[in-house]
Amino acid sequence: MKRNKNGLLFEQINKISKVISTLSENFAQEDVADEINFLSVARDNLKDWLER
Repeated sequence: MKRNKNGLLFEQINKISKVISTLSENFAQEDVADEINFLSVARDNLKDWLER
């Protein structure tokens, strides 16, 4: 169960990172700064939870 949970967390972290990358590449930073910041916080929280 723990391995499945860790795998799912890892997948979500990767997906969020890809979304952040796509937003950064395709939009002006000032247009998506809030969204990128929110996603970065969510990704970092998932990373912290994964390390527990």
